[in-house]
Amino acid sequence: MKSMITLILIAFVITTGIAQEKNIVTKSVQIDDLIPFVIQNFPTSNDGDDVEMRNITFLIQVFETDLSIENKVVLKQAFKLLSNRLSEDDLISIVTYSGFNGIALNQTEPSDLKKLLYTINNLKSSVKEFHVDGIELAYNYTNDNFEEEAINIVVMVRNPNASTIANTYATPATVKTSKKKNGAVLITAMSLLPELISVIKN
Repeated sequence: MKSMITLILIAFVITTGIAQEKNIVTKSVQIDDLIPFVIQNFPTSNDGDDVEMRNITFLIQVFETDLSIENKVVLKQAFKLLSNRLSEDDLISIVTYSGFNGIALNQTEPSDLKKLLYTINNLKSSVKEFHVDGIELAYNYTNDNFEEEAINIVVMVRNPNASTIANTYATPATVKTSKKKNGAVLITAMSLLPELISVIKN
């Protein structure tokens, strides 16, 4: 029990460390709970309300081949809902991890629903360059595209049915490696965190 709590604390410290430089908010949700998550975390703003801009990177756990039909249905409904709740000043990006790792969608306005849904339907083919690990990629991408006037958020969408094995799809010739030294430790810690918390709760 003590060692488990220690691991959680280490994961928390590492996650906080990478996000601290530019104040990136991290949220985690299981894919089946994504629609209620959108409702709870992105309420519809009333006319006249002064809502801070949001720069959201969705980090989606995927299978080696792509998403299942059921996953696509959930994601498309969630993004349709999100499109109605965010403003034209907000930004959405999509990064994948686990089965294959890469940037599927660069910063896009929520109102561009056609582009969002196309990306979900063609997730793997939307990735132009495959990477070794998607979690580190998502944080590096969010750092590089940080919006000073916005709330910058990484939403990790966990898929319990997807492979947890690191990218086995991309060949060495197509994989872009990161130069960050703390990447391996960060990937391990962040991947373990949801499972460790679940074990303690049970």
